[in-house]
Amino acid sequence: MKRSSGKDAGMGTNEYFSGNRELAAQLGCMTDSQNHGIVYRLPPEIRDNWLVDVHPKPGLILSNVYFTLSQPVSRVYDIEQPGLWLCSFARGDVTILEKGKKSKRLQPGIHLLVNQGQSFKITFGSSEPIWYTAAWIFSDFIAKYLKDREWEEPLTLADALSWPSHYYNTPELVMLFEQLKYGIRNTDKPLMYFEVKIMEILSAILSSVQFEGYSEKFFQKERPKYVTYQNKKFLWQVKTEIDKDILVPPSVKQLAAIAEMGTTKLRQLFKSYYGVTIDGYVRQEKMNYALRLLSHDDMSVQNISTFLGYGCPSRFTAAFKKIHGFTPQQFRKSLTL
Repeated sequence: MKRSSGKDAGMGTNEYFSGNRELAAQLGCMTDSQNHGIVYRLPPEIRDNWLVDVHPKPGLILSNVYFTLSQPVSRVYDIEQPGLWLCSFARGDVTILEKGKKSKRLQPGIHLLVNQGQSFKITFGSSEPIWYTAAWIFSDFIAKYLKDREWEEPLTLADALSWPSHYYNTPELVMLFEQLKYGIRNTDKPLMYFEVKIMEILSAILSSVQFEGYSEKFFQKERPKYVTYQNKKFLWQVKTEIDKDILVPPSVKQLAAIAEMGTTKLRQLFKSYYGVTIDGYVRQEKMNYALRLLSHDDMSVQNISTFLGYGCPSRFTAAFKKIHGFTPQQFRKSLTL
């Protein structure tokens, strides 16, 4: 795999300054500047493909990706500047390999990578279209933003390393990323919009962190419901198994075997730790999946309802509104679809 720069040359890759430019070059993309963004397009014989970057401020890069590859492409990222990569992943074959960790194939959901100067590799597969919206939020951007406003809330890479995925896998963040997606894709929003939206996302995560601290103290008083660190490790495995196929998740009995505990205790601890029942979590994630499907106009509400396993659109609409507070039709209208 060719790289334009690397450690051997005494340099890292250049995402901090140029976003996805080097990846776009590796994919053979054409470049087209539009409004506040840069649009990279794959060769014309591959239709409906794009990679869009918006750079609202130094240290902040937002991207929307929608492409299909004819063959897998791997890229080693060697970014000197520390930062967070938050990715709302909708579909595709994308695998991340970090040093000292097992390779991770992304499932639909929101994912976090904390870059501290160690190189990592991303492989983009060719088995299906790849769709995601992502943000590189570098440490200097966060520090300057907080300092300029004299805010005292701490937010560092060390903090982010301790975030379990349920801090950022919430319906609220899915919605924020879906809103962000169209602003990036159309490149028609004021740059301030993107900066504010990213801080709204980080603020939502901090709210989850602060609530977790409160709930830890509360549940310590209720020992049967208190989640030990060992319990947490099992619960993370349980959630991972559910997330592998949210449309056909394992049974509670199968999940209890993974967690090495009874079904009653698993249900109790899952709700204590994640704030929602196992069944409720499955419904929530199905509705997050529905949100992503609705943001594309190639499926009707009725087709989405059937795809998600609902017998009729009215049941799907009721479940969707219970989670998100509005109907599928209202969501599509808000996106002018």
